[in-house]
Amino acid sequence: MRLDQILLILVPVMIAFGQFLFKMAGRELSGNIGRDLWNIAFNPWFVGAAALYGIASFLWVIALSKTDISRAYPFMASGFVIVPILGFVLLGETLNLTFLLGTVLIVGGILVVSYS
Repeated sequence: MRLDQILLILVPVMIAFGQFLFKMAGRELSGNIGRDLWNIAFNPWFVGAAALYGIASFLWVIALSKTDISRAYPFMASGFVIVPILGFVLLGETLNLTFLLGTVLIVGGILVVSYS
């Protein structure tokens, strides 16, 4: 497998885990925007998510340097599949038939683009 192909898979996974970390950071908010903005800046979940997003951004630039953006960008849609699955597995959130249908459509679209 080539580096660009690995990165096209790895970056959306990193972004998805970053979203999970943002969710964890959000669980600790109080509803007081002033206090929340201050506290979130030092929240380890938030800092981890920001770091993950930063690293993923650098890797995305590398991926884009090796492939057309029109072929690369649809892979970012895999986050719409990965994030809810993380919510289901790690947080006990529910998934429904509509999610499953959407997942099939997204994965199908990614496959169509990757083989075009």
